[in-house]
Amino acid sequence: MIAALLALSLSLAQQEGGAEGLEARSSLDAMNRARATFEYGDYPQASKLFSQLIEAGRFETPALRAEAYRLLGLALFYQGRRPEAYRAFLEYLYLEPEAELDPFYVPPAAVSFFESVKKEAEQQLTPLRTQRRAELETRKKAAAEEAQRRRQSELEEDRRRLLTMQPQIERRVVQKEFWVSLMPFGIGQLQNGDRSLGIGLAVAEVVAGAASAGSALLIEELRDSSTGKFDNRGQASPYLLASRLNIVKWVGAAVFYALWAGGAVHAAWRYQPEQQLPDRLLQQPGAR
Repeated sequence: MIAALLALSLSLAQQEGGAEGLEARSSLDAMNRARATFEYGDYPQASKLFSQLIEAGRFETPALRAEAYRLLGLALFYQGRRPEAYRAFLEYLYLEPEAELDPFYVPPAAVSFFESVKKEAEQQLTPLRTQRRAELETRKKAAAEEAQRRRQSELEEDRRRLLTMQPQIERRVVQKEFWVSLMPFGIGQLQNGDRSLGIGLAVAEVVAGAASAGSALLIEELRDSSTGKFDNRGQASPYLLASRLNIVKWVGAAVFYALWAGGAVHAAWRYQPEQQLPDRLLQQPGAR
């Protein structure tokens, strides 16, 4: 039972919607017939058809209603029925306060009569014009805002699309420590990127340090373990050799510390807290 009622309701709704669509089509057809009758010059029949349309009030748009009043006014004017034409033109002006008749298609007498109607109704038409202009300005503003929103949305969509198309790039920065600049063996130079100088300092400091340390060890080997002194007998005595090695020890130590100090000063002068490495292209998702 409930299903039958639902089916009946749906059927009635469909019939009602179909009736409304049919009525809209029939009103548009009636408007076209009335317009064609007017263009053929059958003004009595045209005025009758337009009057029936206006009385029924079934217009799809306000513009069609205004056109019906305009053509009705002209049809009545061409029949010499000026009072009725006056009322029809007045209703037309209420719908279109800024309206004018095109003198290329309308005889001068009809244009003059229409202008006289407009002039006599100026007080009633002025507020309508103001309202119409305000509505038009509001629509223009709304249309401009909508266009701006669409442009903004399109620009945002383009920006997102470009971002997805752009390659992923990794920015690489190396942080450096200042205390490394004070280290020996050219470590500060290596940190600063002066690789050749760093290696040269490292080799020179190793040689100088090894000479100094090796000389110190040899000197202790030449020392008499029982007396703690050097034997000074003969031309090639341990004492003479130890004296020469002592010179090498101190010269090597001086060279080592001089290189260390010079390298530290140079590394500190060239020190940069950060180093920008070349950007690296990351593989896109799904790329092979």
